[in-house]
Amino acid sequence: MATLAAAQMVKPGALPDSDRDGLSDPLEAELLKQFQPRWMIGKEDCSVRPAQFTAGIMIPTVVGDDGTIYGQASPYRGQQEEVELHFYHLWRQDCGRMGHALDAEHIAVLVRRESPDGGTPRWRALYWYTAAHEETVCDASQIARAPTVEAEDEGATVWISPGKHASFLSEELCSHGCGGDRCEDMDRMKAGEVVNLGELSRPADDAIWVASPRWSLADKMRRSDFPEDRIVRLERLPESDVAWANPAKRPAQAAIYGGNSAVNGIATGGHSTDTALVLANSSTGRAIEKAQHNTGNALTKSYKNVVKALGGAASSTGKALGIEDGKSKKAPE
Repeated sequence: MATLAAAQMVKPGALPDSDRDGLSDPLEAELLKQFQPRWMIGKEDCSVRPAQFTAGIMIPTVVGDDGTIYGQASPYRGQQEEVELHFYHLWRQDCGRMGHALDAEHIAVLVRRESPDGGTPRWRALYWYTAAHEETVCDASQIARAPTVEAEDEGATVWISPGKHASFLSEELCSHGCGGDRCEDMDRMKAGEVVNLGELSRPADDAIWVASPRWSLADKMRRSDFPEDRIVRLERLPESDVAWANPAKRPAQAAIYGGNSAVNGIATGGHSTDTALVLANSSTGRAIEKAQHNTGNALTKSYKNVVKALGGAASSTGKALGIEDGKSKKAPE
């Protein structure tokens, strides 16, 4: 892949670029393949699996609930060295509270072409974003550095809440959506190749249904999930943190769902209201392992000291009671 990517970047226009965004079709296909997430979905989801849609018609029409994943690859801020990838899981229906027909959900990742130590160029993920109830008071979308979710060179594992289809970077976070999300009885979905949608202005394979006003897919395709202020805010947090993409909405959610301890706790707990969850990745894991080792040594030393102290106390007490080596001494008459 690296050789192919390098060739396409050095010789723009030498390969087909169907959506005319400056990225060749083969490069987009390779990036969507490399970074496709691992999908955890509900075994008993009312909408079964993400759906495939009929080409050539404006109204989104389901062909089948077969687990199709659609994708989009766009230059980030017009730069070909950085690419924003969107992965769309599109459903026949949302059957949670306030359910409705058609449900357009997605995950995004920002990737960069790098040449470590002047070697062969390769693509690595910088940040991951998962959409959860976007544009609502219940917005629980998250953003994290790629190392935090152990997904620099491949897709992240994402949990899709059954019925509502909100996306989460952690199974634990799923229950903190807005009181209605639960990631229970989940299974990994077997997904095929990502179907490239192209760009909104030039959809691929006659997927003109992307622009339908019947769902919010067009809005998701035309905007970036990595605005500068969001990235700056994330970079101020420890590397172990998964952050809320829109933390300003968390207090309102806690007020609305006052009885929901999960929302209350996550809105006010931790060291920052920006933080959704603290994960132990490879680097923090080593720190935790060291801390556990040190704690273990301290406990062992403490235990020995206690035993020693108790032993001395027991000996003194035995002498006072006239007991030595388990035998009672006869008290003087």
